[in-house]
Amino acid sequence: MLRAIANIYIESQALPRRDAFKIFRVCNYSTVPVNDKLSRKLRRYRTTVLSSHGAAAPPPPSSPPPPPAPAPPPAPRRAAWAALAALAAGASLGGVYYYRKLDNEDTKNTSESTLTTDASAVAADEADEAEGPLPARADQLPAHAQFLLVGGGTAAFAAMRAIRSARPDAHVLIVGAERELPYMRPPLSKELWREPELAQRAARPDALTFRQWNGRRRGLAYEPAAFYTPPERMRDAAPGAALARGWRVVRLDPAARRATLRAGAQTHELSFGAALLATGARPRRLAALAPAREAGRALALRGVRDAARLARALAAPEVRTVAVLGGGHLAAELSAALAARLAAEGAGRRVLQLFREDAPLAGVLPPYLAEHAARRLAAAGVQLRPRAELAGAALHGADVALRLADGREERAQLVVECVGSEPAAELAPGAGLELHEALGGVLVNAELAARSHVWAAGDVACFYDAALGRRRVEHHDHAVVSGRLAGENMAGVAPPKTYEHQSMFWSDLGPQLGYEAIGIIDSRLPTVGVFAADAVAEGAAAQGVGAEGAGAEGSGAEGAEGAAPRRFERGVVFYLRDERVVGVLLWNLFNRMHVARQVLARGHFDDLFEVAKLFSPQEEE
Repeated sequence: MLRAIANIYIESQALPRRDAFKIFRVCNYSTVPVNDKLSRKLRRYRTTVLSSHGAAAPPPPSSPPPPPAPAPPPAPRRAAWAALAALAAGASLGGVYYYRKLDNEDTKNTSESTLTTDASAVAADEADEAEGPLPARADQLPAHAQFLLVGGGTAAFAAMRAIRSARPDAHVLIVGAERELPYMRPPLSKELWREPELAQRAARPDALTFRQWNGRRRGLAYEPAAFYTPPERMRDAAPGAALARGWRVVRLDPAARRATLRAGAQTHELSFGAALLATGARPRRLAALAPAREAGRALALRGVRDAARLARALAAPEVRTVAVLGGGHLAAELSAALAARLAAEGAGRRVLQLFREDAPLAGVLPPYLAEHAARRLAAAGVQLRPRAELAGAALHGADVALRLADGREERAQLVVECVGSEPAAELAPGAGLELHEALGGVLVNAELAARSHVWAAGDVACFYDAALGRRRVEHHDHAVVSGRLAGENMAGVAPPKTYEHQSMFWSDLGPQLGYEAIGIIDSRLPTVGVFAADAVAEGAAAQGVGAEGAGAEGSGAEGAEGAAPRRFERGVVFYLRDERVVGVLLWNLFNRMHVARQVLARGHFDDLFEVAKLFSPQEEE
C-alpha cells in the first residue's frame, strides 16, 4: 500500500516520474548493511551511500513486538487513490494537534550512584507554599469532587477539557502543588529565553507571554484565571473546573474514594467519584552538587518557578560562566537558548555544556547527526566538554569548582542540572497502585486505568504499547493525548477507549535547527538515514564514497580525510529493531508527522529508500 502511495506522492507534484527521480537526489547514511539491489539503485540516482556496522551497545530491553501483519496484495489504482485520500485526511487531522512539536528529557546520560531525589525541589515547593495556597483556607474546598485530577499540568488540563466536553454539567477539581495556572512546559527551555526582562516578568507566571518561532505571541498558561470556576463557588459543586493551587494530595484511598489534601499546616479531606493521577515527573539531581544547591548555585529546570529562579540568577553580575550538565534534549536546548541570550546581551559571558558522551544528544541521534549537532552548538557559542563525568564539586567564593573524573576542573558561577527525571509517584504505594520496577511510573491497562475509579496519564503512567511494548513516555504530546483519553474514559459516556496513540516530540537548537520524532528514538538501535543532496558540503560530495567506503568506526560525518565536515540540512532517520521500523526522526522537516505515523504503524518494509520519498526531504521549509 505504501509503495502505491509513494508512486502517487511523487506523481502528484505534476512531474513525470523520471524527472521526479532526477530532482530527488539524496545522501543515505545507514548503520545496517545495504543490500546490493538498494546500492545499485542509489548509485543509479547519483547518490552518496555511507554505512557502518551496528552500534556497540545492545538495544534496550523491551517487550517483543507483535508478529508483522502479512503483506497486502498489490493495490489497484483505485485503492491507491483511496490510500492517498486517507493520507491527506491524516495530514488534516495532524494540523489539529495542540502544537507542532513537543518536549522530552533524556535520562540515559546519568548514573544511579550519582543521582538523588530532588529534595531541593520539594523545599522550593514548600517555599512557594509560604506565599499561600489558592484558595487560602481549607473550608473553601469542596467536601466532594465528582472528578478529582491530581496534578496541575498538561495531562490534567487535557483530561479536564475532555470531561467537560463529554459532560458539561460535571464538576472537576484540579489539585496542583504549583501555584500557577496550568501551563505548557516546552517553551521553558526554548523560546522563553528570548524574552527581554525575563527575571522581572517571570515573577508573574500567570501573565507570562512569549514569542513563538513563527513570530506569534501567546501566553504560557493554557487559559486565564477567568476560565476556571471561582474558589468561592467550589463548595457549591457548581458545574465547571475549579483549581486548588498550592495544595497537595498527600493520601489517596481508592477503595473508600477519599483523598487528603495539604497546604502548609492545613489539611482537608474530601470524597471523589473518579480520580486521575497526573503528577508528572521531577528532576533528578547529582549528589555531588548538594553544597552548591544549598548555596543557590546549582539549579534545575522543570517548572516556570525554576525558570524564574534561573533568570534571576543569570542576571547577577558575578555570573560569567553558566555550566549546563547533561547531554540530552533539555541540556542541549537550554545550552543553545542561554548562549543566544548571553550573546545578545554582549556581556562576554559563556555557556559551558558538560556531558559524559562523545557528543551531545549521542543517546538519541546516530553518531553523524550527534557530531553535526555538536558543531551547531559550538557555532552558536556553546563551549562543549565531552566525556566529562562529574566526580565532585566544591564552593570557592562565588565559584563552583567542578572536578571531573579524568582530573580536569571547570569553574562556573552557576550550574544547571539537566540529568534526567523520575516519575512523581509517591501516592501510588499508599493507594495500592503498582509501579513498574524498571521504567518507574504507575502501571495502567490499555484504557489507562490503574484500578477501579482511578486512572493515570502523562509522565507518571506506565502503559502497554501494542506495537512497541511496555513504555513510560515524557512527551508533551503524550501528556495531551493520554490525558484526553483518560478524561473521556473517566466521563463514561461511551465505551472505554484504548490508548493506541504514538506520541511524538520535538526539539529546537535555536531557530535554524529543529527535529521531530516518534516512536523509540535510541542511538543503540540500527538506523537508516536519508538526507537531501545539499546535506553534503562542497568538497565532501565529490568524494563519491560507496556503501563499502565507511568502516565500523566511521559514522560518515566527516567524509574522507581532509574533506569539509558534512552538513545535514533536511532528512529522515529510521530506527530499526528486528528489521522493523520502531522510530522515525525528521531532521529539519516539519508537517510530516502524519506520514511518520503510517510508517510506524506498518513497521516492515523491503525498501526504506522508497519510504523516505514520502517525506520529500528535498523540499526546503
